[in-house]
Formats: sequence, structure tokens, C-alpha cells
Amino acid sequence: MTDGPVEGTQAGLRLLERELRVARRHGAKAIQQMHAALVADVRQAERRAEKAERQAAEATRRARQAERRARRAEAQLVEIRSSRTWRTGRAVLAAPMRLARRGR
Repeated sequence: MTDGPVEGTQAGLRLLERELRVARRHGAKAIQQMHAALVADVRQAERRAEKAERQAAEATRRARQAERRARRAEAQLVEIRSSRTWRTGRAVLAAPMRLARRGR
């Protein structure tokens, strides 16, 4: 009679050990898959961040160019307005322009 319960216990232990091995194997595979997914997500986030940095650098470069063009245009406008030709033209056109505005 003592053989029965001991053998039953041994069989139960073997079954539990087998289930534990299977669970460990599946757990290890799940961890590997999770790590692979995390690495892929991190790499994708890094690529997006690098792209955003490149776009920001390009936008900054374009903004600097636009500022330089604006400064050059303002300098040219100041130069033109300070010229004698422009002032003479304004004086010649000022009276007819005032008359035209009053005639409306």
C-alpha cells in the first residue's frame, strides 16, 4: 500500500516538473519576443526623432535665409527711399495723388 501513494506522488511531481519546463520555455520565448518588439519600437522612435531633428534643422536654415533676404530687401528699400530720384518722384506724384484721393 505504501507503493501506491509514493508512486502517485512521484508521477504528480514528474507532471509538475514537465509543466514547469514547458512554462519556462514558453516564458523565455515570450521574453525574447517582448525584447525584440521593444527594440524595434525604440529603433523606430529613434528614426522618428532623427527625422524630426533634420526637419527642425532645415526649418531653422530656411528661417535664417528668409531673415537675410528680408534684411537685404529692407536695406535696399532704405537706399532707394534715400535716393534723390525717389524723393523727386514722390514730390512730383504727391500733388496728383492728393487730388485723385479728394476727387473720390
